[in-house]
Amino acid sequence: MIATSGPHVRVWIYIVATSVVAIALAFLCIRESPPLNDASDLAVLVILGAAGWWLPAADVGGRASAAASDVVTLAAVAILGPFGAGLVGLTTGVFRRGQWRVRWFNAVMGACSAMSAGLVYTALGGFFDSSNLRGLDELSLRVGGPLVVAGAVFLVINALLLSGIVRLSNGIPVRLQLISLMSGTGLTQLGYAVIAFIVVILWMPAGMEEVSVLVVLAPLMGARWALLLYGEERHARERALGALVAAIETRDPSLEGHSGRVSTLAAGMAQDLGLGPQAVADVRTAGLLHDLGRVVVAPGTEGPGAEAAAQRGLAMLRDLPFLEGASAVMSEVALPGSKSLGAEIVHAADDFDLMRMGPDAVPAQVAISRLRDASGPGHEAVLDALIRVATLRESQVDEVGV
Repeated sequence: MIATSGPHVRVWIYIVATSVVAIALAFLCIRESPPLNDASDLAVLVILGAAGWWLPAADVGGRASAAASDVVTLAAVAILGPFGAGLVGLTTGVFRRGQWRVRWFNAVMGACSAMSAGLVYTALGGFFDSSNLRGLDELSLRVGGPLVVAGAVFLVINALLLSGIVRLSNGIPVRLQLISLMSGTGLTQLGYAVIAFIVVILWMPAGMEEVSVLVVLAPLMGARWALLLYGEERHARERALGALVAAIETRDPSLEGHSGRVSTLAAGMAQDLGLGPQAVADVRTAGLLHDLGRVVVAPGTEGPGAEAAAQRGLAMLRDLPFLEGASAVMSEVALPGSKSLGAEIVHAADDFDLMRMGPDAVPAQVAISRLRDASGPGHEAVLDALIRVATLRESQVDEVGV
């Protein structure tokens, strides 16, 4: 029997608890918000925010994409106040793609993030009627500065809530998820706050109102379409890598699933050790392709033959610029001697998974002990990361196992 009820129940409890927090924030924000004199402002911002999420999603490998809805929500903080911004965040979450449970959580997460940002904007003395302000200095002081801080709060609350749901549903530690989110979207999110400031200036002091959003967001929409094209190219590359992995496993069936496990384990270790997004991506790809040389030599070749096989595998990737970083890691994995941190991670993940495979498989603790004995001093950090990530992965298997 599949034991999925535990994680499933915890996810639901988390969603309901987040909803309760959103309701409590709403009562607080009603008291702190300026009166809504024109309901059309709210309607326009809600429609534009929702439309931003109905554009095709731009998957760029964990890097930040152009999220027009975030700009609209942050602009609503200074135009409508905390409660109005919460309504915009709520409705943009409802209109995101996905199952209804996902939409529910996105809605309350968007509302909590927007209202928290609005309360901070209010606490910092941010102006809601910026049409009475004159001069860039005054606008920057009374609107721009508080809005950038509010944007940082929006990012942090959003990241914390999202990391919590990912931890409960997928088992990824909150710390790792936060590192990934903050490094991938942190500066971009603050950039959204600056764009939202421009929207506010055009909306009120310039008197352009709804037209200001379209003027400012048009280039952002263009950037999103450009990211879509990049995402398609990235998916094509991933399919090519998948074909290479299939060739490896066809050449040596005993390695079925090995490349994928090493890739996942190595990427988790790289994140645990605080490597940046590009370094994590290079380690992930190097783990996926580290056995590429087996395609051109007989299975089981060891010694000098194994090193030559690795070099032939690298030669197959020489003319692929997008694999330059991964190729550098693979070259260090193949050669004896000192290695970079990325290569050391892949090497440890490879050795660990090989010891856990086949009829001679040993328990994880025994595999780690053998790796410690073989590596000697100076490699404790990598092996400690291996223990943490491997333990987490195996606990996830046990949780949903038979």
